[in-house]
This record gives sequence, C-alpha cells and structure tokens, in this order.
Amino acid sequence: MGVNIHDAAGQIEVTLAVVGAIALCMTIARLWIRRDRYWWDDAWALFSLLNLFLQTTGVIIHVRDPSKVAKHERITAYYLMAMSFYTVIWSARTSILFSIIRIDPDPHTRRRLRWVAAAFIGAIGFFIAQILWVCEPEPKWKDLPSPQCHLTKQVAICQLVSDVISDSLLITLPLRLIHGIRDTRLRRRVMFIFSTSIVTTVVSLVHAVYIIRSGGKNVLIAAIVELGMSLTVANVPVVVTAFARVVKRDASAAGTEDPDGGPRWTTLQFRRVTGQYSVSAGTRQFGGATTGTGSVMPGTVTLATLHGSDETSQFDSKDSGMGKIATSL
Repeated sequence: MGVNIHDAAGQIEVTLAVVGAIALCMTIARLWIRRDRYWWDDAWALFSLLNLFLQTTGVIIHVRDPSKVAKHERITAYYLMAMSFYTVIWSARTSILFSIIRIDPDPHTRRRLRWVAAAFIGAIGFFIAQILWVCEPEPKWKDLPSPQCHLTKQVAICQLVSDVISDSLLITLPLRLIHGIRDTRLRRRVMFIFSTSIVTTVVSLVHAVYIIRSGGKNVLIAAIVELGMSLTVANVPVVVTAFARVVKRDASAAGTEDPDGGPRWTTLQFRRVTGQYSVSAGTRQFGGATTGTGSVMPGTVTLATLHGSDETSQFDSKDSGMGKIATSL
C-alpha cells in the first residue's frame, strides 16, 4: 500500500524517510572515513544516530491507526519521540564541539571547551525533565487518539534560546582556528563547513513558531527536519573535507597540481613549551623523500590533527600557507 502524501501521517512518514536517509548516509560515510582513528566526536555522532533510530520507532508507532495500538503504547511512543528529539539534537552538537576540541592546538582552550561539552550534555537532561514537568500535570492529552502533549511557550522559548546560543558557539569557536590560513579560498571554504550550524538554528526557529502557534503535525514535521539536519550538519566537516581530499588527490594524480611532480606540503608540529608554542617544519614532495627541514613562524596555520596527546598537535599546510585540513577532520 502506497503512502498518501496528502494525509498527515503520510507527510510525516515521507519527511522522516528523506531526512533520516540523508542523516544515516552521512553518518555511515563519516564513520567509514574516520575508521581506525575514532575519537569522541565520532562516538557522539554514532550515539545521535542510534537515538535517531529510536525517534523513527516512536514516529512509526505514533502515525499508525490508533485503533490498532494500545493506549499505553501510544503514550510511550510520544515520549520516545519527544525525548529522543533532544538526544539527537544535542548529541549532534556535542559531536561538532568535540571535532573543534580535537583540532584545537591549545590544551587550555580544549580544557575549557570540555566544560562547554558538559553543558551540552546537561542540556539533554534538562529538556527531558522539562518535557515531564510540562506534560505530566496535564494528563488529558493522553486520551487523544494520537497522544501529543501541548507544549507551552516555556518549552519553545527555552529551546530557541539554547539553540541560538549553542549554534552561535559552534560557528564562532572555529574562527580562532582558521584565521591564520593565508589562502582566502580555503579559509572561506573551512568557514562555510563550520558555519553550516546556522541551518539548524533556522529550522529550530520554525519549530519554535509551530510549538507556539499551531501544534499538531507541523510541530512533528519541523522536529523531524531539525533533528535530521542537526545530525547531517554534524557530519559535514568530516565528509566534505574527505571529499575535497579525494578531489585534490585525483587532480594531483592527473598532474594538474604541480608540473614539477605534484604538490608540496609542509608539516608543522606545534609543541607547548613553558607557556609558548615552538614550531618545526618538514617539507616533502608527494611521491618522494623529504627535501628539507627548517623552522617557521608560529600561527601560520591553526588547524591540527591530535594524535592522542594534549601537548602535541599536527599541522599540515601548503608551502604557500594554505592549510591542509583533510588530515584534521
């Protein structure tokens, strides 16, 4: 039997199928790209995906014919949808934050950002508790054929304020990391990758408006779009960077990067020594041996790959000063 897109249940199912499939593919691609070097950002992306499965289960039960589903199952399905919404959203944001932590060369900044991550995780508990204290005192919604608690302005305002603050942080925090990239095109591309968090802010605004004004299916559809976009955006830095690396590798193999034998890269290593950063460099030719070493001024490039140490971060940059972020993300 086909899906009736003119029916509310059909619209919800189609929305879930589309945004869920995109989020699933992006997360699987991310986990495959990051294989053998998983970190906390990958774990949070996976946790967000698992909660997306819970959300899908709740939605499927919610849109079924109420006469075929027991009352307690319908109520449970609503709570499953409502709570997994917050776990998906905030786990995705935590994944982005840990990606920033992973590439930040300053151990003190990373330590502070871990406190921000703790606040993100705490937000999950806060919003789940808010659902309970708003919905439980008003039990009449549980008698509806398709139970859906009427969320108050309190929920919408808290959700919108927290969304704007958290997404603003995720957009502004990488600015310090990328300001040292000399190549303008690359700097803009990296900024675009991290600024995609603004997409979830826009969708959350729409979601909040529906909570305040209408409720019903529009709230659920907006919530599904928001959680799907959040998980997709969390995977953008890894997937897009890997794609750019493949394109660059193909261009190099075709001989379009450097007529003298391929692109030349400088590897910079930052070490924290008595409160300062020392920088060493090694230049190598793709397909050849190391051609020389020397020292460079710190701050030339500020994107790093962490290799399990809080004191050492690995930087890759083009000889022209362009940051090679593919190995970072």
